[in-house]
Amino acid sequence: MTLKNNGKKLLLAGLAAGAFLYWQDNALTVTQMTCTTVVPKAFHGYKILHISDLQNKMFGKNQERLIYKAECTAPDLIVITGDLIDRNRTDLDAAMDLIRGIVKLAPVYYVSGNHEHWSGEYEKIAEMIASYGVTVLEGETTKLDLNGNVIQIAGVNDPDKFSDFSEWESQLEQVKAERNDDDFTILLSHRPELVQWYAESGFDLVAAGHAHGGQVRIPFILNGLFAPNQGWFPEHAGGMYQLEKTTMVVSRGLCKNNLPRIWNPPEVVMVELVPNEV
Repeated sequence: MTLKNNGKKLLLAGLAAGAFLYWQDNALTVTQMTCTTVVPKAFHGYKILHISDLQNKMFGKNQERLIYKAECTAPDLIVITGDLIDRNRTDLDAAMDLIRGIVKLAPVYYVSGNHEHWSGEYEKIAEMIASYGVTVLEGETTKLDLNGNVIQIAGVNDPDKFSDFSEWESQLEQVKAERNDDDFTILLSHRPELVQWYAESGFDLVAAGHAHGGQVRIPFILNGLFAPNQGWFPEHAGGMYQLEKTTMVVSRGLCKNNLPRIWNPPEVVMVELVPNEV
């Protein structure tokens, strides 16, 4: 009898653990952040939806769950900071289902991640999403104008596009040169570990991904166990960070990895801009 009861307990524990891990990999959360900054008063309450690291993950048929979450946030602007696909699963269906849904909600801006370049499909991906009206940024700067008030949006490719890191630095220097001190400026870049370059860039807001939330988190204790290019106990795995006068927002991303996500469900980030002088 004892062996039978122990077997039932083990079975129930296994089912509970499996359900928890499934929920952790497939739950979809919206993380709300407020950026109190030098943004023009006309942009008070302006909402930026930040999406990163989809890597072919599906959230319902035709991404309906993900698109619904995005729609519910009522974004004014949507930014994608790379890794729409996974290098080992280079079909574009998951990415294009998302793109077709969100371009109806707000202007969409995109920069590449390492997986697009690892796949060898980057040019095809960039061309396809641009055909739906997404602005693909590759060392360029564009402007949003609201009644004469301007936000500049700049973007750089992932460093893995280049054969030498100095080429990425040159692309960053290019967008820095186009930055206007009188405007609120946003930089889109896949890698959060390049904090030295961002802190010295002069941009008001940087959006990044790549870290996958450090894979395993313990709320209020551990904000990430391991992240690509940061290693163990990463400093910038997900959340909002102050880098001198620059604010960096790092999305924990959406993808399912080889190891389960623990207390780290897939997320999209909603950043609301609030002027520091209203």
